[in-house]
Amino acid sequence: MSAEKFEVLWPLGRKAVEVTQPAARLPDLNGKTICELWDVIFRGETIYPLLREHVRKKFPGARLVEYSEFGNFYGPREREVIADLPAKLRERGCDAAIVGIGA
Repeated sequence: MSAEKFEVLWPLGRKAVEVTQPAARLPDLNGKTICELWDVIFRGETIYPLLREHVRKKFPGARLVEYSEFGNFYGPREREVIADLPAKLRERGCDAAIVGIGA
């Protein structure tokens, strides 16, 4: 009895992105500058003020830079905004960032 042979493709593709370790967490946000980044899609205008209030209570020495200083990183100008982002983060002394706001 002879068995038929079939060619099979592996269902998982090759990895296109190199896996890297995330940056270490900051042990304390006091004395740090926290920058907000938002894609202007889901309730950031409601959620970011609440986050700011919470961060200021827990870390009174932290400085917050609001998302309005960085621009909308989603939409027709996203390439330009993303290209300018590293310089803007450096200019503002960003130590940490709150990015997005999802559903």
